[in-house]
Amino acid sequence: MFRPFADWLADTPLSRTLQDHAWVVPTSQSIHILAVSIVFGSACMINLRLLGVGLSGRSVSQLSNSLVPWMWRGLVVLLATGVIQTVTEPVRQFVTPMFWAKMMMIVVVATMTALYAKAVRRNAPVWDAAASRPWRAKAFAVLSTLLWLAIIVCGRFIGYTWSFYA
Repeated sequence: MFRPFADWLADTPLSRTLQDHAWVVPTSQSIHILAVSIVFGSACMINLRLLGVGLSGRSVSQLSNSLVPWMWRGLVVLLATGVIQTVTEPVRQFVTPMFWAKMMMIVVVATMTALYAKAVRRNAPVWDAAASRPWRAKAFAVLSTLLWLAIIVCGRFIGYTWSFYA
């Protein structure tokens, strides 16, 4: 379905220029991986805290206020490097279901994170007290962690499965 668009994009002057420079994709991928580690590391620290594990010296709201902005910055870097990779190798990205699964999960987990951050800002004392923390906190933590892990796996599988669909 997306193959004609991918073929068209691969033939654009921008894509051809990027394809002609062998350093573009590995550099973009390296920066992408560093940004993934920032986003996933931040998410894990928040999620573990919500589950009552680690960083007991900081409240949930303090930790969230510190780390959620890093997650958004990391997502911006991921978007920029992802666009570069997609424009450089559009067929590789667009033909595999792993790419589309990854994109859908990113939208879901980013929305969840925005709603979580808003809820914590709106009622920090409830989120900070382990006894009164909403049951949704643990559900969010588990689901968020699983989604980020699945996103990482899908991202890795794009490179190993795209040729089956090309």
